[in-house]
Amino acid sequence: MQLWIDTNCARSVVDLKEIARLARGKGITLVIHPQVYLERRRQMRVEKGAQFKAAAFDGFLAQQEIRVPPFLLDQPLAATWADALYERYPTIEAWEGAKQRTLGGVLRGGFAVLPGDMPMTTDWLISLLVASDPSARIVTHDDGEEWRALREAKQVLSWNEAMAWLEALPPA
Repeated sequence: MQLWIDTNCARSVVDLKEIARLARGKGITLVIHPQVYLERRRQMRVEKGAQFKAAAFDGFLAQQEIRVPPFLLDQPLAATWADALYERYPTIEAWEGAKQRTLGGVLRGGFAVLPGDMPMTTDWLISLLVASDPSARIVTHDDGEEWRALREAKQVLSWNEAMAWLEALPPA
């Protein structure tokens, strides 16, 4: 079983150590998508500047047994996901509306008129990947449309819900 960590929940080293300890003890694999790795590594480089140490960043993930799996979006997977999105949003209006509902906070506030024909965000890809494994869960604070199907399937957990879920599981 896998527990995915979204970017917005991957910011605190202390929190990650705690959830990794719990996950290991329960036989749960902690996973971050390569895009989350990319985003957090870039953010850490900005925060630390010349003090950033790639070996320390990657070493932390290895020490905590947090996996960054390969991600290959090939034609068969893209077709499967395109069909799943069509089933959820069968019209242009439904799909554009869903993408617009993924915009939040400052980004949404910056638009006088929300743009049409916007691209899908990375969160859509991550949510589709997690949805492909019914036993997987994701920890995120994001309540956007891209997570709706996973919320309905009870695969989305807040940080506190994830900690309670892990604590309730029997030891591995």
